[in-house]
Amino acid sequence: MKKILITALLALGATAVFAQKQFGYKVAVMFDQPVKDQKVYIAHYFGKGLPTIYKLDSATVVNGNKATFERTDSILGGLHMIMYDGNTKYFHFLLDNGYNVDISVDTAHKAHFKQNQINKDFEVHEDKMAVFQKERNKLREELKDAKKKSDSTKIETKFKKVVEEEKVYRRAYVAKNPGNLLSLIFNAMDAPDMPKEKHYLADGKTVDSLYGLRYYKQHFWDKFDFTDNRLVKTALLDGRLGEYFNNLVYPIPDSINYEMDQLLKRAEPAKELYKYVLHWLGNWTVDNKMMGVDASFVHLVENYYSKGKAYWLDSAALARYQDRAEKIAPNVLGSKAPELVLQDLATLQDIELTKATNSPYTVVAFWASDCGHCMEEMPKVVDLYKKELKKMGVQIISIPTKVEGGNDIREIYQKWNVSDWVTLVDANNKGKFRELYDVYATPVIYVLDQDKKIIGKKLGATSIKAVIDHDIAMKKKKS
Repeated sequence: MKKILITALLALGATAVFAQKQFGYKVAVMFDQPVKDQKVYIAHYFGKGLPTIYKLDSATVVNGNKATFERTDSILGGLHMIMYDGNTKYFHFLLDNGYNVDISVDTAHKAHFKQNQINKDFEVHEDKMAVFQKERNKLREELKDAKKKSDSTKIETKFKKVVEEEKVYRRAYVAKNPGNLLSLIFNAMDAPDMPKEKHYLADGKTVDSLYGLRYYKQHFWDKFDFTDNRLVKTALLDGRLGEYFNNLVYPIPDSINYEMDQLLKRAEPAKELYKYVLHWLGNWTVDNKMMGVDASFVHLVENYYSKGKAYWLDSAALARYQDRAEKIAPNVLGSKAPELVLQDLATLQDIELTKATNSPYTVVAFWASDCGHCMEEMPKVVDLYKKELKKMGVQIISIPTKVEGGNDIREIYQKWNVSDWVTLVDANNKGKFRELYDVYATPVIYVLDQDKKIIGKKLGATSIKAVIDHDIAMKKKKS
């Protein structure tokens, strides 16, 4: 009985030691060529590539050629790098809890791995990728020199073959090593195969030219494991999100909001991934130059940030998001233009902006005479108005944001030969046009329809007519 008890206790102790070894790591590095550094560093990615990296650990260099990193607390695994030679040189490797990695760095600054099988596999992968990259570069040069279309076609076929070989290699590795960190990364990189066969519309005759794009979008995230936080410690996520939302999601708020909600729901089980995705979407929607996408920023703030789902933000940071959303919300596409009382430049009588015109479309332009960009853009608006908009019945509301008695504006109008615009100014400094119309830089140009709904915002002069033409076409289609 004693023997059984002792054996059980020893087994339990061994299990405890083994469990402890599953936290932290040990990484030993030997440089074939001595380095001058006193310390070398382990750094990791966080969603995007260089130069955005974060230091994780440091180790003292012994005798100019040895360094050992070691810790026993839990880490979040992923793709890491060791930086040396004054942080001017680095090599990649995989790191996770329980890893014991022995690395030698040759005089060509190439890392070779011992003991740790997954990093041996990673080294093989890096070597293969170098060969593939060399072949792709060669084909790119050949493509530049191609003189016939048939030559270009042959080179493009070879290029596709190289890309396919890469994909086949990675998929074969995943099939043999399901579930390990390298397979997790390979799956996250994997793009869907485009269908080769033709697909037809309901009539059975017309080729569905958009089928391939829809298929690619539908299967874009199939192999990306949103339950594994380690993927945030790679350089993949930023690029994948960018490709999806910039190239595949239809750029209107309803479509964007749906896709954001679906993605955030998938990422909920993994806190670090969820945090990165929500942060990325917040930045993408608020900084996006595509018209109307800022409405999706308001959606995020109202449904996530203001509901405590951005749990990592302090009250000051959260307030900044909410403040920005409050400034955008009154003037999102499709909403009625906010009421704004300003003064007529000539009479200084109060005028309500939404009642200042009675036309099928109104262009509202906020600009300043001392703004260089305004003085480039507004003459284009003048030219467009004279050539196209006036005969369409479009009226212009011009709102100079800075007025020195009005004479400077009159002089500019004389130069532009403009006399039939409605010109409103904030003579009493009570108009709150900046808050209501998000005018914190100029020029800012809106297009309103007959009901004074916003159909275009923050436009350049070249986009004004396209917005009006699109609205006319959509209304004809509905009728």
